[in-house]
Amino acid sequence: MFSSVHNFYEQLVFERILTIIKENNEPMTQDFVEDIACIALNHLPPRYIRHHVDLSFSINDVERANMHEQVVQAVEDAIEFAKRRQTSH
Repeated sequence: MFSSVHNFYEQLVFERILTIIKENNEPMTQDFVEDIACIALNHLPPRYIRHHVDLSFSINDVERANMHEQVVQAVEDAIEFAKRRQTSH
């Protein structure tokens, strides 16, 4: 029913995680990647849209840069949290 509604941060988080994987050339399991995504998304505010173009017209460059920085920090924090949790088990 609502298949076109999604959280814009999802794409930003997924892209950031993929960038980190490529840059570090570090193998990560699918479970670990999904954990990182969930942890990061739970620490970001929801920003629901129907179409990416909707957001493009509603935010300025400063807001876009702020969103990017929030994603970078949330993903970094999520990776550290997930690694600590993994080593404690």
